[in-house]
Amino acid sequence: MSDQILSLKLLGYWTDEQLGEIPDISGIFCVYAGTAADDGEPGIERLLYIGESGDVRQRIRHHELREAWASRLEAGEVLCYSVAAATYVYRERLEAALVNVHKPPLNRDYIDRFPFDTTEMHLRGRTDKLMSQFIVERRD
Repeated sequence: MSDQILSLKLLGYWTDEQLGEIPDISGIFCVYAGTAADDGEPGIERLLYIGESGDVRQRIRHHELREAWASRLEAGEVLCYSVAAATYVYRERLEAALVNVHKPPLNRDYIDRFPFDTTEMHLRGRTDKLMSQFIVERRD
């Protein structure tokens, strides 16, 4: 694969009570520890996990690490999610780049390796706790 410049627009934030409102899309998702707010807009505290799926809403709902995500919450915190649409062709590369740079504590793959050619990322939208621009270089 050649060098790529990729862009994501992250949408969110949703809590478990709002899972049904997450768009039915293929793409990337971020899991956060957050605080519930009176106005419905959670405060984002920490990034916990980044994943990808052909159906992000269902993947979040049925993910095998849901208990691990919840175990990282402190008193008064809730799980929060943001999502970004991405096609099958780029989902794994996007996930790998985001994980490699941000190193969420519950991700295992891509923390110390990036098996793709140089990738420049541009993020916009709901990007709390994420760098908005970065470059990742191949590391096998």
